[in-house]
Amino acid sequence: MTGPVLKKDVDIRFPHVTVLKASAGSGKTHTLTKRYVQFLLSERIPRNGLRNVLAITFSNNAAKEMKERVLQWLKAVYFEDPERLEEVLQVTSLGRSELHDKAGQLIDRILDNYADFQIRTIDSFMATVFKSSAIDFGYNPDFEILLDNSQLMAYSFDLFLRQVREGSPEAQQMGEIVDFLLDDKKTDAAYLWDPSAALLEEIIKIYEKLSATGKRPKIDDLSRPIKKVKDSIAAAVEEIEAEIEGSGLKRHGASSYRTVLGLVRARSFPDLIGKTFTNPPVTKLRKEDAGHQASYDRIVSTWSEVSGLIGAYTVLYARARCMPYLRAYQAFSRTVELVKRQQGRIFIEDISRHLAEYLSGDIVPDIYFRLGETVFHFLIDEFQDTSPIQWQNLFPLIENSLAQGGSLFAVGDTKQAIYGFRNADYAIMKGLETDNPFPSALHDVRELDMNYRSLRCILDFNEEVFKVRAAGHAEYQEAGQRSGLTSYIQKAREESRQGYAGVIMLDRNDEAPPERVALQALIAELCGRGYQFGDIAVLTQKNEDAVRATSWLNEQAVPFISYSSLDVRRRKITGEVVALLNFLDSPTDDFSFGTFILGDIFSRVLQRGSAGPGMDDIRDFCFRKRNEPPLYKAFQQEFGAIWSRYFEGLFRSAGFFPLYDLVTEVFAVFRVFETAGDEEATLVKILEVVKDFEGAGFNTLRDFLETAEEEGGEAVWNMDVPKHMNAVRVMTIHKAKGLGFPVVIVLLYETRNRGFDYLVEEGDEEVSLLKLNQATAACDPSFQALYDAQRMKEKVSRLNSLYVGFTRPESELYVIGLQTRQKGHPFDLLPAAAYPPPQMPECCPSAGCAAIPSVRALHHQKKVEVPEGGPQSISPQERRRGEFIHRVLYFIEHLGDDLEAGLAGMISRAAAETGTDPAAEDIGSLILRLVSGPEMAAYFRDRPGRRIMKEQEFSDETGRLFRMDRVVVDPDKVVVIDYKTGKEPDDEKYRQQIKAYMQILGQVYPGRVIEGIIAFVDLGEVRRLS
Repeated sequence: MTGPVLKKDVDIRFPHVTVLKASAGSGKTHTLTKRYVQFLLSERIPRNGLRNVLAITFSNNAAKEMKERVLQWLKAVYFEDPERLEEVLQVTSLGRSELHDKAGQLIDRILDNYADFQIRTIDSFMATVFKSSAIDFGYNPDFEILLDNSQLMAYSFDLFLRQVREGSPEAQQMGEIVDFLLDDKKTDAAYLWDPSAALLEEIIKIYEKLSATGKRPKIDDLSRPIKKVKDSIAAAVEEIEAEIEGSGLKRHGASSYRTVLGLVRARSFPDLIGKTFTNPPVTKLRKEDAGHQASYDRIVSTWSEVSGLIGAYTVLYARARCMPYLRAYQAFSRTVELVKRQQGRIFIEDISRHLAEYLSGDIVPDIYFRLGETVFHFLIDEFQDTSPIQWQNLFPLIENSLAQGGSLFAVGDTKQAIYGFRNADYAIMKGLETDNPFPSALHDVRELDMNYRSLRCILDFNEEVFKVRAAGHAEYQEAGQRSGLTSYIQKAREESRQGYAGVIMLDRNDEAPPERVALQALIAELCGRGYQFGDIAVLTQKNEDAVRATSWLNEQAVPFISYSSLDVRRRKITGEVVALLNFLDSPTDDFSFGTFILGDIFSRVLQRGSAGPGMDDIRDFCFRKRNEPPLYKAFQQEFGAIWSRYFEGLFRSAGFFPLYDLVTEVFAVFRVFETAGDEEATLVKILEVVKDFEGAGFNTLRDFLETAEEEGGEAVWNMDVPKHMNAVRVMTIHKAKGLGFPVVIVLLYETRNRGFDYLVEEGDEEVSLLKLNQATAACDPSFQALYDAQRMKEKVSRLNSLYVGFTRPESELYVIGLQTRQKGHPFDLLPAAAYPPPQMPECCPSAGCAAIPSVRALHHQKKVEVPEGGPQSISPQERRRGEFIHRVLYFIEHLGDDLEAGLAGMISRAAAETGTDPAAEDIGSLILRLVSGPEMAAYFRDRPGRRIMKEQEFSDETGRLFRMDRVVVDPDKVVVIDYKTGKEPDDEKYRQQIKAYMQILGQVYPGRVIEGIIAFVDLGEVRRLS
């Protein structure tokens, strides 16, 4: 690589493909943002409209962050921030004043047309492409995308099982599947009392696996060859047994023959897999047994034959093991598709699969036509996390853009490829680095080699781990080479401080964990040297390790934010709210009612009361009445005043109020934002979830409670994490990717190889799903190659996970390792001797967690008002006429010579919009008389500094919206005008209404004179209020 990473716009040649390799902390996001801003601002980049430049990320947070960064850059250029302006001047040929103007125009354009701001996740972009062609796939364009398919899959499976009736083809098929599962399970495997649950679980796994390939499964009937090889094994073993019995030869005590014989006679063939055949069934011949040489030879030969037959059976078993699930999947998938189309829903996994079959070079122009604009310039972040099917779908779109003079800018780091479990494949980026699949485009590979995050000691530590120890370790050498961990380049920035890295090795003891004491002491020591809690992050390999670490911090009253427990359903207060809702939905649910009245919410409410029962009384009541259901009736009799005050209104409202109103009423009655202010984020999230639940078309309390109790769906219930909270961050290494912290503590436990659910054997049109372990893989060369490749991916992912964890710190890194006697991964890579925990370094406290000004939370406890019905004094005809006159008045901006001439057009337009026939009366004369009159004309004239707002909505302090007919804002005065039609003015009612408007405007425009006018159109009268 020569020259700067980003060329100046005049030096860029199109079409081109640029691959940017960026190690951790090297400014990848900064460079990507700079490229995006360069393309938007430059006059030399062809086809660089807002909708023609697309940046693709792999998470919503990354997309949100990049949008913020782009807007910050544009604002910095507009306000001529010296540093940002200089950076942009280096890559564009515009002058300072031109950049200032262009940046301002772009900010306005983005804010006015935010949907055109093309920074999106790859799933969002693909969903848009799919939606543009939804009709071609047989879907309505307004379909709903499901991120979690478990609920719909379970519902569809129930429908599928309803078809399984005695004598039906479905019953026969299901019977065959269950028989196969029972016959081929191992002896020590648990009995399948409920095969349907296991079947659904496997079907969901298969569905996800196949969706990632975009190909059909290969389904073969292997029952006959399996039966044949089983019979051959049985015959061969019985032949050996007969030969031993007939010859009288001595059985070999160390041979596996006795076990094999028992398993074969018990028809437990799956248990034969992995058995060794080193020793023959009989011992070697003695001199006195020389006459049995022929029998011995036949036994040894047949034993060798059995070994080969079991190898053949193992291969068939590995291929057939998935077949019952695949056949069930094949039959079940038709029901799933039917349900999805009936409900107008589609799984997120389906989108890529459908597009993989649909996208081709010929169809791309048509897709762009439907989208309304062509993407000419692609920018892809975290390119190493691209999956094969995603790349397959992006490829023709990018190819089309390059054919029209566009560009591709792909940024990534194969050393940080840790999402293999989501089917990401770092080899895609590796391939694009070495080969150019787009012959018409220039190909360029560049690398960011300066680390702007970590100090020198931390960089040296990582080089020791990966470029020395991993590179010289036979177990990890190839994996390190594949990911680039043994050959990357990173330079340390000039800095007087060197930083610190240390390894603390401890012997694992689950009963008295030594890491608990080490972690607590380390955080106390760091804070003693001047670090704030918010400067520290604790990283773990698994979620359960993170949860355990938070309990240790909690023991020392250390504030923390756990990224592994952001699901508000885990919060105690959420459980209490759900318990109350369960009771309101089913009043005989004594457990839920008891849970709530013994919980914190009710306890705090009682404590705030000046008189009444205490919690001891409530506990005593629950104990006494535990066998007298329903509990709420006894509560009603014993604590009548408490019931009337807190529960009676809710009890009567359940089933009548909409769900959101009911939940807000619960919050208001028990004043939860006052009594449980420390749980404000949880309470707000509950309201958000309820709002989204109703917005999706659901409104019953029972449906919501069932959704809340379901496993999964964490993304819906997760709280947003405050950026500036002074608390220790605790998270898994996967969640820490892309983040940086002044101090990082990495908590490591020994990891062992795990089995694989399914391995995919690719074919041209179909794929085979295989269940392989080390024993089955050894029986077939193709199996072994597949197994070794998957094991290599696992090694790469493990190494990369360590790299991600070790590159998060800015100043100090502490690795706490819990080793066992085996001292396996990752401890065979840690340089514990070279980085012992000596005297701690001097601290340079971070300013990153400085307290920000807080705003007092304002939560209104006003209860929901249920309006009472009353007589309607306005007829439908009068209401329509009033709406029509209001619409005509809306069209009048200012008085002028052409008002009378233009009034007829306004009346026609209003009539068309409101469906009113104005021919029966002279509406124009009434309106002209009003607006031209001496008391009103002044408010329909144009004046310097005057602003006119028509039918503008304002909010009062409780959040209620009020639409005001006409608001005239002058520098010193604000006048609100409210139009009224009809012959019988309700003076007092209208006065109260206009006074409410004036009060709101007084808060919006403090210091100005506020006046109100009620204008009676039919009467030609005006009433003033001040």
